[in-house]
Amino acid sequence: MLIIPAIDLKKSKVVRLHKGNFENVTSYGLKPENLAKDFIIKGVRRIHIVSLLGAKEGKILEEDLAVIKEIVKIRDFIDSQKCALQLGGGIRKQSEIKQFIELGIDYVIVGTAIVLPQVLEANFTIRDIAGVYARADKKFQVDREIPEPDLIDKLKPEIKERIIVGIDVSRDSVALSGWLVAVPIEPSWVITRLIEKGYLRFIITDTTKDGTLAGIDIEVFSRIINSVKQLPDRKIEFLIAGGIGSEKDIEIIANSGLPVSGVITGKALYEGKIQLHTLIKKYQ
Repeated sequence: MLIIPAIDLKKSKVVRLHKGNFENVTSYGLKPENLAKDFIIKGVRRIHIVSLLGAKEGKILEEDLAVIKEIVKIRDFIDSQKCALQLGGGIRKQSEIKQFIELGIDYVIVGTAIVLPQVLEANFTIRDIAGVYARADKKFQVDREIPEPDLIDKLKPEIKERIIVGIDVSRDSVALSGWLVAVPIEPSWVITRLIEKGYLRFIITDTTKDGTLAGIDIEVFSRIINSVKQLPDRKIEFLIAGGIGSEKDIEIIANSGLPVSGVITGKALYEGKIQLHTLIKKYQ
């Protein structure tokens, strides 16, 4: 099981949000490039990078892009073979996916642009979606939320292999647009539909726990993963995140029997609640 440290960027600074709330931000005064270097030296095989304002606004800022390029350079210099980089934050176009793969990102995380079309396939109308956005005090703009309605059909199998679909969960709903909007649709149904369409990698994040250090709710992940109707000849990668507060949470996941390929952790790491090298030795 991969231990995947998170680097959440906000205008090139390393921060963490409490339950995805942009008004509740902890800044750590750390240089993301130095963090990435330290993670690689300690033996991580994958690093999770997110542009938070990109997730909120639908486009990665130039300030964060410069940092991402520097992290790729550092990774390539130190350890080009073993440590993969996965990147997310408002990536919603085929051209952006291609751009980041060419830059050296191993896996591109796409959420809203892939998940929202599945919601529409579940008989939700544009008017329904606009109403859900309005209740979250956010305007639904089709050209921004779904800039390429046929994105899923455009992506070739070799590109789908490099896509990780972000399934952000708020209780029994799927969260979209930087977790600001919750749509009442079963996450397992969305995952099953996407597996049928050739997607094999998923991050499931419990947004009610993320950034809280409150401990993981393994039942959330168990309910979703066990409800997914997997295709028998496909190996599905499930990464999970949200609520890691101590090594005990990692142990719970490892002993759960769930087919979890990796755990993403951020705040617990930065605040000294867990020790990365210890977790790598015991669980990776």
